[in-house]
Amino acid sequence: MELQRFNYLVDELREYDGMEEIFVLSPEGEILFKSEEFQLSDEEAKAILKAWKENEPALLFQSYRYAILKNDEIQLAAKNIVGAKGNIVGSITKDGDYIIAHTQDKGLILLEWSIFINKVAWS
Repeated sequence: MELQRFNYLVDELREYDGMEEIFVLSPEGEILFKSEEFQLSDEEAKAILKAWKENEPALLFQSYRYAILKNDEIQLAAKNIVGAKGNIVGSITKDGDYIIAHTQDKGLILLEWSIFINKVAWS
């Protein structure tokens, strides 16, 4: 994915209130782009992608646990149930990279966020 395409996706995803951090990972879990500066280590990024690809029951983002509620080859939807820290949603892109976003519980509900990020990733 190119930076110009990433910036376009960020603009599209920020259409709704509640969209927070957005990042793109390579198929190997390398951080390719981040929407702004926020805490995300290479190890954490790889662990998020591993949890997605290996159908784990939960993932960690910024030291908070998110229960994975929807997980397939194309989409990811996870929710922080205990701490009210929002959701993690993701989609594979046309290029084979993975776009992942942290959202709050406003604007859309979790599964709507998941569908929305997939729609934008494939636009």
